[in-house]
Amino acid sequence: MKFETKSIVSRVVAGIITILFAVFLNWLCLPAWNIRSGGFWWYWIAVGVFALISFAIAEFYIADDDFFIPTIIIVIIVAVIIVVGTIGAIASSKMVNAVKYSNLIEIEEGNFEDEIQSVSTVEESREFPLLDVETAQKLGNRSLSEIDKVSQFEVNGEYNLISYDEKQYRLSPLEYNSIFKALNNESIPGYVLVDSESQESHLVQLDNEIKYAPSDIFSQDLKRLLRGKYPSYIFDKFQFDIDDNGEAYYIAPVLKPTIGFFGGKIVQSFVIVNANTGECEEYAPEDLPEWVDHAYSLDYLMGLAEDYYKYKEGFWNTKFSKNNVREISYTYRGENVNEDDDEDENEFVGYNSIMTKDGVQFFTCVVSVSNDESALGFILANSKTGEITYYDCAGAEESTAQLQAESLYQNYGYKSSYPLMVSVDGVPTYVISLKDKSKINKAYVMINVENYTLSASGETLEDTLLQYREKIFGEEGLTPEDLTGEISEEVETETKSTAGTITELYQATQNGTTQFFFILEGDENLYISSISNNSRQVQMSVGSSVSIDYYMSPNEELVGIVSKIEIQ
Repeated sequence: MKFETKSIVSRVVAGIITILFAVFLNWLCLPAWNIRSGGFWWYWIAVGVFALISFAIAEFYIADDDFFIPTIIIVIIVAVIIVVGTIGAIASSKMVNAVKYSNLIEIEEGNFEDEIQSVSTVEESREFPLLDVETAQKLGNRSLSEIDKVSQFEVNGEYNLISYDEKQYRLSPLEYNSIFKALNNESIPGYVLVDSESQESHLVQLDNEIKYAPSDIFSQDLKRLLRGKYPSYIFDKFQFDIDDNGEAYYIAPVLKPTIGFFGGKIVQSFVIVNANTGECEEYAPEDLPEWVDHAYSLDYLMGLAEDYYKYKEGFWNTKFSKNNVREISYTYRGENVNEDDDEDENEFVGYNSIMTKDGVQFFTCVVSVSNDESALGFILANSKTGEITYYDCAGAEESTAQLQAESLYQNYGYKSSYPLMVSVDGVPTYVISLKDKSKINKAYVMINVENYTLSASGETLEDTLLQYREKIFGEEGLTPEDLTGEISEEVETETKSTAGTITELYQATQNGTTQFFFILEGDENLYISSISNNSRQVQMSVGSSVSIDYYMSPNEELVGIVSKIEIQ
């Protein structure tokens, strides 16, 4: 082949254009310069394809050559990258390494009575915050009116639960609306805090404003800052948090592949970035500062839990026999979960957050793959330590509890939040808030996990707790405590049975729940039965024959609380 001047110039031009493209693509995409990062391999595939196109154009439109050696070399290099990358991806896949993925984390079994938050007294119910992400979003977005340049910013939608100044808050940073808004501003003024107890929100405007953020651009882009200091690190999703003084930080988990070439990424350290100064410091997981509440991302922890329960018996077992396969509600969607809602309204259906003595925990249930609407138990995933604990607590899954809660207020059209699990006198109980169309909490429901028909509701959590404890005393035969936590020996808790003909029947709504009040022939007791006991109660009338299980009310004489009713 002749090396004419024209050919040499065309190759040099193609080479320069390719180099410029490679530099620009690296600046734009910021791949980790780490051969165990999938992004690194995709970067070189893109550069190789661009080089192939550039040299091909140079050949046919500048040099008028039919074909020459540089093109062959580029084709070979791109082909090798694709083949090696594909082999590495397959060798790292769950199809080949399913059991290894299941063993990435060890989930220990916890003790429900000792470790799960108790809500059994008035004081405990008052201190129990029931504010989920969806409601926090609605409340927090209103705080934007407190800043002058309200059109320049928006609130990030995550609203993570944190402990700050001895209280619980939902925290979310402000971010730029668009690239153009980032160009017009030097910094982000602050973040939004929503009080989980009072549900008051306010925007915290910092003296040391946020200058490095994921929504910023150029040198103030958080990822660009980190990539410049740690070019080979593979980062997981950034977490926003504040220290004890309210100063803003971003926490970047550093991942290390442990399976095959690319797979089984485990967090090995954290880089904490001062959002104002850009100063970075790396910590081992066990050395994180005390103020950190969120280090591990929700998706990371739920991904580990999903693999743990799904792949114990291998990959193909999940496709065919499905022996010992479980799912978590974070990824599982039951057919009956708010099925009439838009997709966006179900965004948070699979998890919730709760504060325990060990820190912030993500809560989700473990369910059967048979779609039998039952939960085998639930897990708590610690967002600071990364530890995941399983609690054996068989009963109704969350979607069933949600539907039961909504049925108590079906005339109001309220929608259920994702439930939280609490202990009421040692009894596993779902606590659910019901929202109106503006996403504001309007009512509360407590539902027995083992028997979801055993439920109580009220406009406050205190009222709901009172009604629920009355029911579980009769249903479970527990030793009763009054709402101050003291033992009351005078309360009769024995479950009794009777049958008879209704001579008087009344119907009323208490705290949004339909209640039936009736007297049986030859019986001086007044019986109270919730609609949740049996939907066919709406067909009852004077003269109807019923059989009931009941217990005597601890608060009123000659009043029986019905826990089970059959209409004959």
